[in-house]
Amino acid sequence: MVHHSHHEVTQRKSIGRTDQRGVAAIEIVLVIGVLILLFFGAVEIAREISVKHALDVGTYRATRYISLVPSDTETARLLIQRELDANVLGGAGTVQMTVSMPSQSFQQTVTITAQVPYTPVVPFMVFAPKLLSVTHAQSIEKYP
Repeated sequence: MVHHSHHEVTQRKSIGRTDQRGVAAIEIVLVIGVLILLFFGAVEIAREISVKHALDVGTYRATRYISLVPSDTETARLLIQRELDANVLGGAGTVQMTVSMPSQSFQQTVTITAQVPYTPVVPFMVFAPKLLSVTHAQSIEKYP
């Protein structure tokens, strides 16, 4: 029969408990890291949706304005930019706008395409920049 001293038995028990505490700490750190990435990813998705919505609303308003005042494209561009700047979640750059209008005659179609650069920002991750784009068309309502 092998006899172990009390000191050896106590030492073995404490080694097992210490190892478990270390494993739990590592697991907690990994879980917290994943949760942080998920949180910032969700915020970034919400920000992109918000920017796209602001671009859509601004482009609609600009197209409506151009249908009433066909010669004032600068004010139309400013309407889009103001909508982007008022976005609660931010994240919008300078709008690029193109207007397609064959003529300024009554009932002709005017089409506005607005684009804004967007780069998602998530800690420890790198995403390629993209261009959010919206197009709206409407008939010119200004009667000569």
